[in-house]
Amino acid sequence: MPQPPRRLKRSLMNTGGPVTRWGDPALAAKLAECLDVDPTAKLPFTHGFHTYPARMHPETAARAIARFAPKPARLLDPFVGSGTTALEAVRAGLAFTGVEISAVALEIAWARSRVFRADEARLVEREGHEIAERATRARASDLREPEWGEGIEDWFSPHTFREVGLLSELIEEVRRPELRRVLRVVLSSILVRLSKQASDSITVVDRDYSPWRPKAAYKLFADKCSELSRSYAELAQDMRGRGMPWLEPEFFLSDSRTVNLDRAAYGLALSSPPYPGTYDYMFHHRLRFPLFGEDVSFAEEHEIGARRDFKRRPDAVARYRDDMKRVIARVLDALVPGAPFIMLVGDGRTATETVEADRLLREIADELGARVAAGVSQERSEWSFGAKKKRKAEHFLMLVRS
Repeated sequence: MPQPPRRLKRSLMNTGGPVTRWGDPALAAKLAECLDVDPTAKLPFTHGFHTYPARMHPETAARAIARFAPKPARLLDPFVGSGTTALEAVRAGLAFTGVEISAVALEIAWARSRVFRADEARLVEREGHEIAERATRARASDLREPEWGEGIEDWFSPHTFREVGLLSELIEEVRRPELRRVLRVVLSSILVRLSKQASDSITVVDRDYSPWRPKAAYKLFADKCSELSRSYAELAQDMRGRGMPWLEPEFFLSDSRTVNLDRAAYGLALSSPPYPGTYDYMFHHRLRFPLFGEDVSFAEEHEIGARRDFKRRPDAVARYRDDMKRVIARVLDALVPGAPFIMLVGDGRTATETVEADRLLREIADELGARVAAGVSQERSEWSFGAKKKRKAEHFLMLVRS
């Protein structure tokens, strides 16, 4: 079986390194502790399940919640992504609301934040292996491309795409809706790996691609089901061992600039907004949207700070600034008076200049009658727009009403 290509880091995917502190010394010290993570450590629970570009490190989220979230409290993430903060809020026993424009991301976040009983967790493995075995027994001549796959078939070898189609058909025959949703996310987690795309972060055809062996998709699917089942069991054991009740997270498919949120209802907002001009998140997941029966147009229309806009629009920085101002204003209105909005955000780049995210957010805060109380910054290597090995920074900062 051919091995998948080596996954290369892009943009601000790296973590670790010395920090520069600024603002309130005590708050900055706590924020620095949140960033002091081991980038080589294995991700626990379901955090390592399903790749997703530029995720907040789970230990950063866990420490921020422990240091800044009052109990009981509701936690808000206006850019929930694949659910890192959602899972850590669940582990902390906090009510959680996440907002996201991508149905793909919300399904991943939903699956990662499930807490099953031990016997239910094993169902994921048993059902997944049964599907893989049924698929293995099917004759190759009976396979057909998935009905939902029109337009993405060229990204796969024909036999592999037909195998993906069979797996998706068998998943839809699973009776329990919750289990069916989880298994669909499992298939999503291996979809890019089975394709010709270089990686989740590198959205071009891999120059070293070679087709997978027939029936390899079935084994990958079964192995991923086993991995997720073990992760669910680990998560459930962790929750039981600490006597932590599970609160069902709340997820909204909506635009964070316009979403309706309860006023003065949240004790902490914790998020990693889109970095200016760094990723085209919707393009990264274009192979997955059809699997979930979703049209990518809503997500593309409402994406903030998209890399494609920074490459072709002269007003991209101004648009990003206005978009973030609208989001921050809505989040501040949703927070309990005095509660912080903590953000992990990185500098961006246009074709000619660096966009300093910390300075931009300070300016927005001033205009909204708020302030950035403290922050810490770490240097990062930057690889986009031909700026190989140039430096920019990632910032973990706290914004509060003045």
